[in-house]
Amino acid sequence: MAILLFNHAPIRTALPGDENAVLDLLSGAASWLHERGIEQWPERFPADSVREQIAAGEALLVGSPAVATVVVSDSDPELWGDDSVPAYYISRLAVAREAAGRGLGYRILDWVQAAASAKGWRYVRLAASKDNPGLRRYYEKAGFLHVTDPEDAGHPTSLYERYR
Repeated sequence: MAILLFNHAPIRTALPGDENAVLDLLSGAASWLHERGIEQWPERFPADSVREQIAAGEALLVGSPAVATVVVSDSDPELWGDDSVPAYYISRLAVAREAAGRGLGYRILDWVQAAASAKGWRYVRLAASKDNPGLRRYYEKAGFLHVTDPEDAGHPTSLYERYR
C-alpha cells in the first residue's frame, strides 16, 4: 500500500544499502532530543540492529532523499509479551527537522493503521519513554491510549495502542 506522505514521495521499505539513511535520520532525532535534555535514544543506534530490521522488511523510509523513518513489525514480545491479538508495532519513528511541523509523523501513524486495517487487524501499538511527557502527549493526540507502564522493562516505558 503506497500513500503520498511528503512532497509526493511514498513511504517505502528500506533496502540493503539504506542503512546510513536510516541511521542518519535516527541520529538527527537523537541529537534534537539530547539538545532538549531528553536521553531516550543513543546518539547513534547500532548499525547491526538497523541491518536486521532492513533484512526483516520492517524499516521504512519516507521521501527521496529520505526525511523520515519508522520500524513496523508484527510482534514485540520484549515489551508486549506473546500477545496473540494481531497488531502492528511501531518503533524508531523519526522525522528530519526540515520536515518537522507538517504533520508527517501523524500521517505515518495513520498509514500504519491503514496497513493494519487492510490485513483485518484492529491494533497498532507502540512504546514511549515514560519520562518524555511531550512524546506521550504526541501519541495521545494521535489517538493512542495508554495501556500500562511495565515494571519489568529495561527503562521507564509506557505502552500505547490505537484501534479501529
